[in-house]
Amino acid sequence: MQQPEGHNRLIAKNATMLYLRMFVTLAISFYTSRIVLKALGVSDYGIYNVVGGVITFINVLTSSLGSATSRFLTYSLGKDDIEDLRKTFSTAFIIHLSLAAIFLILAETIGLWFINTQLVIPADRMVAANWVYQSAILSTALAITQVPYDASIQSHEKMAAFAYIAIINAILKLLIAFIVLYAAVDHLILYSVLYMVLSFGFVGYYRYYCIRNFEESKLKWIFEKKVFKEMLSFSAWNMYGSVSLTAMQQGVNILINRFFGTILNAAVGVAGQVQAIIYSFIGNVTAAFRPQIIKEYASENYSRVNYLIQIGTKFTAVIGIITIVPVAFNLEFLMNLWLDTVPIGAIIICQILLLENYLNSFHILVYFGITATGHIKMMQFILGTMYIGSLVLFYLALKITHSYIAVYTIGIFLCPLSTLTYCLVFKKNMPAFNLRAFILKVYLPVTVIGLLSIGMAFSGIFLFTSELFRFLYSLIACTAIVCTLSYYFLLDSYMRSVCKNFIKSKLQKSGRR
Repeated sequence: MQQPEGHNRLIAKNATMLYLRMFVTLAISFYTSRIVLKALGVSDYGIYNVVGGVITFINVLTSSLGSATSRFLTYSLGKDDIEDLRKTFSTAFIIHLSLAAIFLILAETIGLWFINTQLVIPADRMVAANWVYQSAILSTALAITQVPYDASIQSHEKMAAFAYIAIINAILKLLIAFIVLYAAVDHLILYSVLYMVLSFGFVGYYRYYCIRNFEESKLKWIFEKKVFKEMLSFSAWNMYGSVSLTAMQQGVNILINRFFGTILNAAVGVAGQVQAIIYSFIGNVTAAFRPQIIKEYASENYSRVNYLIQIGTKFTAVIGIITIVPVAFNLEFLMNLWLDTVPIGAIIICQILLLENYLNSFHILVYFGITATGHIKMMQFILGTMYIGSLVLFYLALKITHSYIAVYTIGIFLCPLSTLTYCLVFKKNMPAFNLRAFILKVYLPVTVIGLLSIGMAFSGIFLFTSELFRFLYSLIACTAIVCTLSYYFLLDSYMRSVCKNFIKSKLQKSGRR
């Protein structure tokens, strides 16, 4: 199949910019987390994690609406319909402005009651916990109205804007951590307020960037009922799935709080940070592929959609293996380097969450394919119901075993079930989806490569007594075997040719120097 060179280069460019952002922010974020944990202490860090987690529910809501906005904006760009683009953006902004008002009302009533009566927080830290909550509310309310602007940047595939600003954002977060560490006031309160001020500043800049660069971002207050209904239906079902997933994740966090207190919440928070950072390696690939998948579907180029999903999933899973396996096998060593005090339970929880990252990497681009079709009702209903129902299993597991490990282990088995559901639903929505090729050319060979890389990392335990050498061995050995096997067994002739030409050009440039 002949590949559109311009589109492939755009995907590569966007992925490169996102990886530049990731590598810089990754280094800064790891050090920032160390300083924040030191500044706040384990208990206050746990409070920040569990109180902020309550706000995560509304973040999922905005994420669902943002996904819908991005999908409809990208679809309009794929059809080259500028008027529809303006109507979609304006309608989306009005929806999010209304949502922000509703959120403020609910957060200051039901949410405030929940924070002050249902969470296990030391009495002498309730005032600080409320400062954290109010700061999070204000940041989130403004962020809700920002969603259409962020979706516009993604739809236009201007990933460089995200990359450069994210680096500045990471540097300022590190500065905040140092200010809090040496400040003479309550560290938790100061941290939450400064974090809020920072989020306000970046929301303002992103809005300025969009208004300056994208015609549809110059608001004209157009409310299109047809667009509203389509977006609302899409968002409602997307929200059901997302809220169900977050209910499961935060439900576990709250159950952990009720059974074990804030100390273990700190472990969950640290593990979640590592999971999020490692997931960013995977997310950078998928973010570069998503707009192209939607645009190609809008133009009815289904063979190209199949190709993008297959090659994108291969890259996603392979990058997942290279980043997850060495880290998971050397997590105790890495966490001791990173943190002064590693919270009890953080290592095993993080290892389980990293395994979930890898298993989930197989269905991300299939999910984007489903969103491109606009028919997400069946997928979200099945998965959302499964996630909510699993909370009962988590509670019973805690009651029976009194072990937090059992709870997180159950979550592993939900990942392949999710992948199977995504694939079957996409096949129903787009019959041209080649499910057989996806299984035989993507899922099975990548799984074999993953198992071989695990064997390589495991052998390091017997070869080296030094933790540093063991980590370096697993990193180099896994990267070498995964890249070699991927080149010969995952890439088609076209992609192998691209890789060869890329390497040759780099060697020639190096030789001329």
